[in-house]
Amino acid sequence: MSRWLYILLIALPAAIIAEALHAPPLAVFILAGLALVPLAGLIGVATEVLAERMGERIGGLLNATFGNAAEIIIGIAAIRAGLPDVVRASIAGSIIGNALLVLGTAMLVGGWRYGLQRFDARTAGQYAAMLALAVVGLGIPTLLTIVGEGPQPGTDIIQGQSLHTLSYLVAVILLACYVAYIAFSVFGLRATPTDGHRRASSAPAKDSALTEPPRERPASPSPHHQSPAPAPSASAPLTERFAYLWQHTLWLPILVLAAVTALTAVASEILVGTIEPVATEVGLSPFFVGLIVLPIVGNAAEHFTAITMALRNQMEVSLAITAGSSIQIALLAAPVLVLLSPLLGSPLDLNFTILEVATFGLVAGIFALISLDGESTWLEGLLLCAFYLILAVGVFVTPVPIG
Repeated sequence: MSRWLYILLIALPAAIIAEALHAPPLAVFILAGLALVPLAGLIGVATEVLAERMGERIGGLLNATFGNAAEIIIGIAAIRAGLPDVVRASIAGSIIGNALLVLGTAMLVGGWRYGLQRFDARTAGQYAAMLALAVVGLGIPTLLTIVGEGPQPGTDIIQGQSLHTLSYLVAVILLACYVAYIAFSVFGLRATPTDGHRRASSAPAKDSALTEPPRERPASPSPHHQSPAPAPSASAPLTERFAYLWQHTLWLPILVLAAVTALTAVASEILVGTIEPVATEVGLSPFFVGLIVLPIVGNAAEHFTAITMALRNQMEVSLAITAGSSIQIALLAAPVLVLLSPLLGSPLDLNFTILEVATFGLVAGIFALISLDGESTWLEGLLLCAFYLILAVGVFVTPVPIG
């Protein structure tokens, strides 16, 4: 994580103090939002360190599970505050923002630097297929609710408890799909041809297209050629001792992950508590806050990584981050929030707005079109960003009724 992000940690105590002093809601909202950026990044850093300690498969599972922890925590806080509409908007905004804003920005800056960037079209095509299937699963309850075979076109045919029951069943199915996704992409279950259909090659094929490429890490010398660094003495600087424990122990990353998760919950509670006052004060709709603002805040650190990879001409990594995050939101975060919502006192269903469902379809189609040729340019990135900007401006100028 970049050093400048650590400076933003100051925003968390500032937000707590501002809330205690009953500062203007907008100031508290901004401070809590800024605090969530480095906290989300620290969750990712701690998860990566644990992944290195526990091996490739367990590490991949940890990365997949905690990759969207910040969004889940924000969603839980919003459900507890009685804002299920904001949660749905945030789920949709995370999927749309990753596939349009983040990927578009990565293609824009990477294409501007290198002119033409290439990636594996087959891998990107499988990302596109998974993304399309994931958003279709989220959109089915809405389609059944609004455009089903009711007595009249547009008549709601699923309401109340029936809608919640349908949402719970869909959530269970999506979670089962996520388990299969992890089994294939992380553990390689039936991901390579069987012995009777292997390619004529002496090296084992690595065909799991959904496995997220590892992020760049500094090369470390082999332990067979260099003995481990000695532990610092008790009189050594605190930073040196902390760095040693961070690199050579398991308990410290776990402790940091637990502490950062708790702090993320605190910042999320503060942020969510100011949504309605800020919406009233500034003139923004809660839908705009959920669809545009919260996803940008919750995914900021991940967005920075995707853009950085594009600047290093590693567009495949950027694709893995953006598409993988959208898939995890649809198959993990959304179902978890739906199934937890009854326990939090505010049942959450999957009845999105028509705008969100339509945008799901457009995003899945555009992502597939971009992945066909295995190449990207700055112009394609600019158009993706323009699409997202049109959506944001449209929701800002014409508030979408929710609830």
